[in-house]
Amino acid sequence: MAPSVPDLLAHYASAAADPGVDPAAPVEIAGALAGGGLTGAFHEWADGDRHRVDQNLGPRFESTWQLGSRVFARDSDGDVREFTGVLLRRERTDDFVESGAFAKAPDRCVARGQSTIEGRSAYALDVTAPGGDTETVYLDAQTWLPLRYVYDEDDGQVTVDLSDWRSVAGRRFAYHVVGSNGDHDFDQIERLTSVKSGTSLPASLFAVPPSHTIEMRAPQTVSLVSREGHLFVPVTLAGKTYSFMLDSGSQSIVVDNRVARTAHLSGVGSLEVAGTQRTGGLKLARLDQLGIGDGTLHNVVVTTLDLAGASGGAFKIDGILGYTFFAQSLVEIDGGALRMRFGPPGSFAPRGARVAVDVDRAIPEARLQINGNVAGSFLIDTGNSGDLLLYHRFLDNHPGLVAVTQNRRSSFGVGGATASYHTSLDQLQLGDATLHHADADVMEGTSGAFADRFDAGNVGFGVLKNFTVTFDLAQRALYLERGPNFDDGRYR
Repeated sequence: MAPSVPDLLAHYASAAADPGVDPAAPVEIAGALAGGGLTGAFHEWADGDRHRVDQNLGPRFESTWQLGSRVFARDSDGDVREFTGVLLRRERTDDFVESGAFAKAPDRCVARGQSTIEGRSAYALDVTAPGGDTETVYLDAQTWLPLRYVYDEDDGQVTVDLSDWRSVAGRRFAYHVVGSNGDHDFDQIERLTSVKSGTSLPASLFAVPPSHTIEMRAPQTVSLVSREGHLFVPVTLAGKTYSFMLDSGSQSIVVDNRVARTAHLSGVGSLEVAGTQRTGGLKLARLDQLGIGDGTLHNVVVTTLDLAGASGGAFKIDGILGYTFFAQSLVEIDGGALRMRFGPPGSFAPRGARVAVDVDRAIPEARLQINGNVAGSFLIDTGNSGDLLLYHRFLDNHPGLVAVTQNRRSSFGVGGATASYHTSLDQLQLGDATLHHADADVMEGTSGAFADRFDAGNVGFGVLKNFTVTFDLAQRALYLERGPNFDDGRYR
């Protein structure tokens, strides 16, 4: 007979630390990091309800601070944001599981029976954190220490395998950890090399730094170019001017390989990108500065990619101006007039109705109302030339929301083509405007960005061009002012 939940938790608690050892005592750990053809290091500090993690992998350096119930992250470009959505729940869940707090909460654990992990017998527990998500913990049937964690992320599941458990100052630490999204060529491996326990930690370790912003004296208005439904803006890189697609749905600035060679950018690594499908070929490079009009982004990590090849010929472009620009600037886009005004955060007053956005995943995601009574999270995506995309995972949970048609299509992007069908959505509330009978494409892919497990879909430029749209991501906000072609829900 399988052990009960209280028995499993008691076995784990006994195995995780010696009797009388304080699991919340200060601890500092460090080790080596590898993955995607890159190497680096990680460093962690924990003291009660304060926790900091630094990771560098090649040119990428990222930090996360958990301070009580709040979580902050700093990315490689110096953008600092507070988690409020998907990643806040993820961090709360990680902390609940990895701290061992779940062992004192049997009401938050459900036994899922016995399994075999890498040839070892294990017992599975679904653990749901307060204010977090559900994660499955596999406990070794012999040692009672975790063999594996499994949780949802983006378009699939992540597994974290733990091994080489050792005892330091009466507490157990896994010295070998492998995280995978199923594509093992891109696994991330942590090897613990140092553990210091009980040492007092200075308060300065847990001080969150200010965010970087674009450098410019005053806001500026520049002209945009529209091509095949996409917006393009001139940028200056290594003394030359290029045309980059303006894409609020891109998590990074992407430089085409051809431009990278001309600018003598040396990309490193072999990383994965989740576009219409998952694909490889992504590399990282550090760029001293990137100019947009009178503004300059300093010391940014860009990704390099053969954009034409990775998109099946759809994107024969110089590059993509993504999240870093939107995060470090206040950006107003008038798609009808093909103008963009931008400046440092707070440099001008946004116009229109405010819509709250979540930027946890380095993309603007807004909670919108559909058909008056269904809520869903939508990516606000200037890089999508269409009107509205709906993801099949969301529709599977809301059957009958749109009509299923035989109007089959193929949608193109980084990663190639993915299947879809064309339909319409009765109603979408966007700020103070209601869109009626919006054209929509239902994305049927099972991997990549359009198979996301957290979003309902994607609001594209076909809709956004009917507004003056202001991205104020430093304040986690979007502003929408109706354009002259918008009349009582009829737009274009």
